[in-house]
Amino acid sequence: MTNGEFVDDKKIKDILTYIKSMKHSEQIRMMFLCSLNGLRSINFAYLQVKDCYTEQLKPKDVINLDSDKNKGKHKCSYFMNSQMKKELADYLKYLQNKWGENLNPETYLFTSQKLNKPYNRVSISRLFSSVYRKFSIKGASHLGRHLFVSKLVNSGVNICLVQKLANHKNISTTQRYFNYNEHMLANAVENARV
Repeated sequence: MTNGEFVDDKKIKDILTYIKSMKHSEQIRMMFLCSLNGLRSINFAYLQVKDCYTEQLKPKDVINLDSDKNKGKHKCSYFMNSQMKKELADYLKYLQNKWGENLNPETYLFTSQKLNKPYNRVSISRLFSSVYRKFSIKGASHLGRHLFVSKLVNSGVNICLVQKLANHKNISTTQRYFNYNEHMLANAVENARV
């Protein structure tokens, strides 16, 4: 649930399928996946090979970003699940094909038409908005992050863990993502039996 409308996993899969038909689909799909893994556009717009891959070019378990790639001038860490690590491994093949011998630790994962310039965050927001509009969803680049945090909170993951995973400074920010429904309330009461 976000902004009063329900966005389920099936709709997200439909969006990812739709993206395959777009020009530069590899980059766009990977940006969407980063968003759905909790990254803000400021985080993934400036991702470089060294941020996501080891020296042996294996996907990292944790993407650690310095303050220059995060909101609020703080360092942040994003944990990669097994699906995201597989996606990163597949994306590396795309990068190797695109850059060839020029691929290096400083190469940006997402670039505009200009050689190795990071994708503009405003352009990312417009791109996400246009894709979501095709599915009658109001949202931009932050929607995937919202869905990630909401899913964790509403699945019963400890709020303190969610706060850390979302890189929220204050737990009150994380609490805003909690949405409840009658099914959740009924389950909570059922679990309170003696």
